[in-house]
Amino acid sequence: MVNYGVSRACGTCRKRRKKCDEDRPACSRCLKAGRVCLGYRSDDELRFRHRIVPGNAPVQSPSPSINEISTTEDAVGFFLNQYVICSTDPRVSRGFLDGLPSLLATAHPSSDLVQAVEIVAWTSLGNQLARPDLLARARRQYVSLLRTFQVLLQSCQLLAPTMEALVIAILLGLYEIVSSGELPPEQQKHVAHVRGVCALLLSPNSPFDLLSSTELFQVANPLLIKRALQIQDNRGVLCAPASNHAVHNLDSILIKCHPLFEHANTQLQNPSATLHKLQGTLDHALAIELAFAHWNANQDASWKANIVGYITQMETEASSCPFAWPSPVHAYFDIYVAAVMNTYRKTYLMLLDILIRLASRIGGSIQMDAVTRWEQQAYILINDIIASIPYHLTNNPHDYQRAILSPSSSPGIGRSVGGLLLLHPLYVLSTCSIVPPPIHTYARKCLAWIGQYMGIGQGTLMSKGYTSLPFQEMAEGHVLIWAGMLLHPVDKQREL
Repeated sequence: MVNYGVSRACGTCRKRRKKCDEDRPACSRCLKAGRVCLGYRSDDELRFRHRIVPGNAPVQSPSPSINEISTTEDAVGFFLNQYVICSTDPRVSRGFLDGLPSLLATAHPSSDLVQAVEIVAWTSLGNQLARPDLLARARRQYVSLLRTFQVLLQSCQLLAPTMEALVIAILLGLYEIVSSGELPPEQQKHVAHVRGVCALLLSPNSPFDLLSSTELFQVANPLLIKRALQIQDNRGVLCAPASNHAVHNLDSILIKCHPLFEHANTQLQNPSATLHKLQGTLDHALAIELAFAHWNANQDASWKANIVGYITQMETEASSCPFAWPSPVHAYFDIYVAAVMNTYRKTYLMLLDILIRLASRIGGSIQMDAVTRWEQQAYILINDIIASIPYHLTNNPHDYQRAILSPSSSPGIGRSVGGLLLLHPLYVLSTCSIVPPPIHTYARKCLAWIGQYMGIGQGTLMSKGYTSLPFQEMAEGHVLIWAGMLLHPVDKQREL
């Protein structure tokens, strides 16, 4: 049946002109089909808030269709729409917070889980709509929830950690990332929640079966990193689930990067470091570089980027889109796949930066020949990250290309999860010494756009050009994303 006029159907069913079963908090027809449920409208007439752009403004701002009434009254529906990626094929993608809708379906409206979802939703909306009342509301609920969450964590220490406890820890960490627009890096608070996530994942009674991933989460926990890491060929987080083994598992490579980066940077800052020690570190880095190249060469075909178009320099200069850039435009199976590919690219880029700095310090004609090859590889990685930006930040990369070609239109804003998963790759582009300065500036513009239009405060923070954010803090922020990729509906867990 087709819905006409005022309808109580969810936004997805209205768009598809399909009958909706009106289940709460998300339509079960959408969930069964692997679609993101866009949530429900209030009974009041819809009112949309549009951004008014002055006639003499040099850049046209995008116009998000955000229904203030329905989203503030249905914060859970807004969150599901903006931050949850439901995998349409669990053999290819893990999604992001994919198991959250099924948890919410049985949660009481006043439960800690629902309150945590509302906190992130109100903060994101408050940032996007310039609504300090929503930000204050979220902050009050956050402070209140922290008290009950401490009790839940104590219970998890005595008994087995629960999925709900892990999700709440992730959501509270996301709240800090979404809300932290003005604080300098050293005052970021999400680290405490990250350590809570790590403690739950690394508990002997943890309900998760991804044994190798526990080593990945040790990297982000300075209290646990002193243990000897025992890398096992078990299932990981950052790979296609159907082809999950050592060759396709990015987790095991990332585990090796953290100690190398810290050791290499310490050596490079020490003027008295001997050539012998520098060469030993270079050899270690070369082994990891080979692992990165092997990982990419053996990727599943479904993970390869598809080129959907090209943007020229002339089109970029004529466009009003603030993140337009002359490059190919890539599309992916879903945002999870795009995020893992960019995790590979940005970490590989950091490794190449280390290799080039070590080789320059050691010197020699052989080393300089290698530097040329590494610079060429870095160029490929940089351009592939840039080509993925429209996919992360817009509703549709095809629409993005059409909007670029039209001087009177601007691409629609994508879901906030795209900006969230792009934060750290963009931060690397904005700070890494191997990246050209014009791209530093471009990456900061993209980060500022994520902060302003997607409501993610840490985008604003990263756009300010802080260069003192060390790898440890980046890993601690990224662990929230990795943990969000662990959550699957029960039926999908059985399939895996």
